[in-house]
Amino acid sequence: MKRIVLAIAAGLLAGAAQAQNYPTKPIRLLVPFAPGGSSSIVARAVAVEMEKGLGQPIIIDNRPGGGGNVAMQEAARAEPDGYTLIIGHIGTLAVNPFMFDKLPFDTNADFAPVSLLAKVPSIFVVHADVAAKDLREFVALAKSQPGSWSPASTSCTCRTRARGRT
Repeated sequence: MKRIVLAIAAGLLAGAAQAQNYPTKPIRLLVPFAPGGSSSIVARAVAVEMEKGLGQPIIIDNRPGGGGNVAMQEAARAEPDGYTLIIGHIGTLAVNPFMFDKLPFDTNADFAPVSLLAKVPSIFVVHADVAAKDLREFVALAKSQPGSWSPASTSCTCRTRARGRT
């Protein structure tokens, strides 16, 4: 019986010892937007603390473009070894799958959540001339005029093609 307990304990300790080998090299933290935005600010603040705890440099790699899809594709192609991380974002993970007909990655299959880092408030705004006073009214208006509205994100505004207003 003692041998079985010792074998189990040795197995558990071996697993813990393997986990202690990570990380052995710098970690790349992809940010799907240009430097200066909220995602980049969060990444840089988190990287400082990660470096302290992990003892390895965290390399911030801003990869803007395609509404965040450039960085998401880069992360999806990376080895799943924990050395490439990405700042997930409501736009890249929840909005883009519905905004783009085809993505070069599957947000549900290609990514695994690690931690909630921050909550950043979002607001919905339209020009004062738009005949909608809340989101529900705006959605109904947009559905009643297919092709007349351009979708937008936090980096741009919604506009009508007919009037060219922003």
